[in-house]
Amino acid sequence: IHLDSPLRSLALRNPELAELVGDASRQAFISIVDLCLAERVDALVIAGDLYDGDQTSMKTARFLASQMTRLHQAGIRVYMIRGNHDAISRISKQLALPDTVTIFGGRAQYVVQSGAGLEVAFHGLSFANPKAPENLLPKYAGPQEGAANIGIMHTSLAGSPGHDVYAPCSVA
Repeated sequence: IHLDSPLRSLALRNPELAELVGDASRQAFISIVDLCLAERVDALVIAGDLYDGDQTSMKTARFLASQMTRLHQAGIRVYMIRGNHDAISRISKQLALPDTVTIFGGRAQYVVQSGAGLEVAFHGLSFANPKAPENLLPKYAGPQEGAANIGIMHTSLAGSPGHDVYAPCSVA
């Protein structure tokens, strides 16, 4: 999502376009929450990078909290991990969110959600810091018997040219 990304290079070239595109991440997140509400989903999974670095804006924090509250009021649980950009955000670590929001920590864990005769195990591991040069997959627990298992991972997979590699792994 990269909420309120500063879009520095675009802002230098075209400030009006940067402002329009800068608000797009908020509008996209509102649309995601609206869809969750309309579809009456049981849970929303967020695989990291809600922020775009060392987010210090309380305005952004209040926005995120208001969207999470909308989900909470509808009984929709949120399972999320911190990605490489979230790891350096001071606000993401201080923000008080509803108890229906599970933020996985720096050690792999899983949470089981039951409902409608189905158990779902959500597995997650957040970035403790922005650099994760090793594969994090071996740190995850194996699948939980009798449950549908969903792994939440923030990774660059095998990487891409010119981009930092983080938590590299392969599709296999």
